[in-house]
Amino acid sequence: MADRDHGPFPTDDAAQADGAPLTAAPNGDVALDQPFDTNGLYSLRAAVAAHAADLGAGDEVVEELVMVANELASNAIRHGGGAGRLRLWRAGELIHCEVSDAGPGLDESELDRELVPITAYGGRGLWVVRQMSHQVDVRTGPKGATITAALLVRS
Repeated sequence: MADRDHGPFPTDDAAQADGAPLTAAPNGDVALDQPFDTNGLYSLRAAVAAHAADLGAGDEVVEELVMVANELASNAIRHGGGAGRLRLWRAGELIHCEVSDAGPGLDESELDRELVPITAYGGRGLWVVRQMSHQVDVRTGPKGATITAALLVRS
């Protein structure tokens, strides 16, 4: 990944057990790199849909990616300081959707939440993302959070 100024959003890559970055775009090849705030969610969803289709996603995967992107971006706005950054890329048979923010990070109770009662008010965004994604990587700390969801491209 090329060194670039990414603004206030976290950029250090999480490592897999073998030490390889889990969420790094191959050769820095990112199809979409877009900052957003509360006024830009509609255009963000439209951009995700267009770029996901260009990356080879069929209609169903495009819809799922738009939902995942919307949940992650909404969470960044609500809990991560009011703004964020979304990146989208394809690596093999996976399309990765990464959202980062410069908020206070997630606390442990949010990370451990596997089952959310249907009657619960709020708190379902990350759960929905986990249900729709093939894999999810969460990196969090006091300077922000970066969540990357990967969905399988189905033909």
